[in-house]
Amino acid sequence: MKTVTFTSTINPTILKWATEFAEKTDKTRRDILEEALLEYKKTRSRELLKKSFLEVAKSHEDVEMAEWGMDDYAQII
Repeated sequence: MKTVTFTSTINPTILKWATEFAEKTDKTRRDILEEALLEYKKTRSRELLKKSFLEVAKSHEDVEMAEWGMDDYAQII
């Protein structure tokens, strides 16, 4: 995997926890931060998708269009 180097500031308490957790789990701080960011990305993506579905559900036209699409899908399969 290709990586890049970046510099940032972080709360010292969080960094201390990440360092200690990395040592306890035989991982690097980078591993811990990458896992945390990937989990955050997954969570936020789900939240944004859910929000967009809820917004679309409020629109009668969008719901109708989606239903038409499901009819077409059913005919295809």
